[in-house]
Amino acid sequence: MRKRIAVLLAGVMVCSMLTACGSTEEPKEEPEAKQEETKEEKPESKEEKEPEAETDAKSDGDFTEEVTLDVAMMWPLDSTTDAKSYALNHAIERLEKDYPNIKINYDGSVHDDYQTIMMTYAAADTLPDVFNVKGAWIPNLVENEQIGTVDEFFENDKDWSGKFDDEVLFDMEYDGHYYGAPFQNLCCSLVVYNKEIYKSVGYEKFPETWEDMMDCFAKLKDAGYVPLGVGNSGQWVANSCIFGAMGDRGAGTKWYDDIMEGTGDGFLDKDMLKGVEKMAELADKEYLNTNLNSIDQFEVMPPYLNEEYASYVDGSWTFATLIATAGDDQSVIEKSGVAVLPAIDGGKGDYPATPGGSAWGQAYNAKLTGAKKQAAELFIKYTTDEEWCKDLAEKGDFGGMNIDYDYSAISPLVQEYAQLKSSVKKTPQYDCHFDTSVIDAMNTNFQELLIGEITPEEWGGRVQEEYELTLD
Repeated sequence: MRKRIAVLLAGVMVCSMLTACGSTEEPKEEPEAKQEETKEEKPESKEEKEPEAETDAKSDGDFTEEVTLDVAMMWPLDSTTDAKSYALNHAIERLEKDYPNIKINYDGSVHDDYQTIMMTYAAADTLPDVFNVKGAWIPNLVENEQIGTVDEFFENDKDWSGKFDDEVLFDMEYDGHYYGAPFQNLCCSLVVYNKEIYKSVGYEKFPETWEDMMDCFAKLKDAGYVPLGVGNSGQWVANSCIFGAMGDRGAGTKWYDDIMEGTGDGFLDKDMLKGVEKMAELADKEYLNTNLNSIDQFEVMPPYLNEEYASYVDGSWTFATLIATAGDDQSVIEKSGVAVLPAIDGGKGDYPATPGGSAWGQAYNAKLTGAKKQAAELFIKYTTDEEWCKDLAEKGDFGGMNIDYDYSAISPLVQEYAQLKSSVKKTPQYDCHFDTSVIDAMNTNFQELLIGEITPEEWGGRVQEEYELTLD
């Protein structure tokens, strides 16, 4: 179900993050063992055949001539609210201090714009030297020989690569090779809620069953609150942060496996549609903000901080920005909690569980050789290593490696999330693995579903039509 770059260009204009973001519970080999296996299987690369490719730099990693890397990523360097912007500035400073002959020509943009920009570059075959890659993009970029494998990088430094868990490597693997180094570890479907507001309607914590949540939301609505805020103008939040959990609540992980293998009932599967039906119920009962398709993931935060929204849905990337947005007044954050979406009756999925993983990684252009490729390797390591993870932790975000950090020093909310993160099962993040044209169909039709313009069955039928086009 993989398509060429034309489909990638059409499909990813509005596809999800994180952002948006997935992993699996299937056992995998440790990264070191994986690299030894894949290195034996893959054909000799062009760089290995051309001895002149290694003459540009010394073998000890010191560069003898200036190397400029063109880097494009989804974080503006001047952002004051994005934890990854903070970590990136520090990583570039560290790299240029340690390797003065490496210069970074950086082009940053916000997440939703970045996806469109990168698809334009990919269509024109003008990708930058180093870039953020989403798991769903990898098959198309590999097919078009535009992305290099990081297998060699992992093999070169096992002290670094061995610190990535299987759950974050999963999104970066394709056809037995890795094509990105994880810079984050996400939970992609979370509810941030105001504990005091919930207590005021009789709920000491976020409800664990759908029926209890509906009862709670009815009381919140009667009390004058928007029960659940959603910022879906980028079209991916409904998919990544709601359906990623609710689809699994209904159908379990076997449905994901069937989609990837082209088997089963696809998007007409009755169990999967149970999750979509629950999403439609939120819209039918008017428990969501009416402007959900015209505000983004950041614009949902001020109404929450103003206590107009009793809760909102997002992923784990939200904490750093929420804390920064609140500024000096952290009172609402101090009385906030975090939870996963509830279980549903008759569903095949596990509770508690949340889709998660790395979703994105640091990648490089397959055309790079010699000193420039070595510089790309260093940049990728500096933007994924333990120091990178510590910088993210300082701002309330989580890198791709597990580190010891006192998150209570950042915020009780982040500490609560850190405990939740370690206790819930991770499930695959659909929009990091499905064909990009299918993701696009899911996203655009979710916008209509969540304002009550189409039924769950209509949603499933429309997405199924696109899905069947991908089955060769």
